[in-house]
Order: sequence, then structure tokens, then C-alpha cells
Amino acid sequence: MNKLPKLLTLLFATASLYACGTVNYDYTPYYSYKENLKGIEVYCWENYNSWYAGILPGTNRLKTTDEVKWLQNYLPCPFSKMNGILKTYPDDGCTFVCIVSIPPKEEELTHDTQLIYDKIDTYKWVYDQLGLKFQIEQ
Repeated sequence: MNKLPKLLTLLFATASLYACGTVNYDYTPYYSYKENLKGIEVYCWENYNSWYAGILPGTNRLKTTDEVKWLQNYLPCPFSKMNGILKTYPDDGCTFVCIVSIPPKEEELTHDTQLIYDKIDTYKWVYDQLGLKFQIEQ
């Protein structure tokens, strides 16, 4: 039996759901990093005048553009939903926030505080929308 028609139908249906905006994402992974000793990293981006975020667990290394692209492609979370997710985290958790492009650029992932100062008003707005206290790591 030829599987190509079934595959094309599945791909068309998936593409249609994305186009209609009716995709329901499972944000369960975003709740799972609460106990991470190194905190979390929240990556934020604007797409068609809407803001989205994704969480990766904190580590002792910089994230790659592929890791952040994965968040953008497969688990974009609107700020209103991310605000609620972040409210379930402890207040003393270490959180790094990074605004990135689509696709992200390597230089945006360096944790360079100058990038924050260059967009200070946008960063303050992002922190506020996410329900986080604005702070810059030194």
C-alpha cells in the first residue's frame, strides 16, 4: 500500500492547524525545571507583533542557536501563559532573560550585559510582562 497519500494528508492537516493558530502546545516541560540548582534561562522573541518565550534549564555553558531555535519552532509560549508558568517557580530562583531574533543569532546568546543595556526599555517591559523583577547579572 502506498503511504505517500497518507503522509501528504497528515502534513497538510498539520500545516493547516499551524496556519489557523489552533495548535495546542504541551507546556509540561516548562514546569519541570523548578528544582534546577542552576536556575532557568528564558528566551524571548517577537513574531508578528506578538511576544513568545521559552525556558531552558540553567547550565554552566551558553546555549546554542539550535537549542533556542527548537524552542521557537516547537514550544513557543505566549507571554500571558509564560507569566503564569513563571509564577509557579520559587521567587529566589536564578533567572536569566534573553531577547533573541528569529532565528537567534549566536552573539545574542553570550550573556553580554551590553546587549541588555542597548535594549534596556524593551528588557524592562519583557521582565514586567513575564512577572519578573528586573535585574542585570554582573
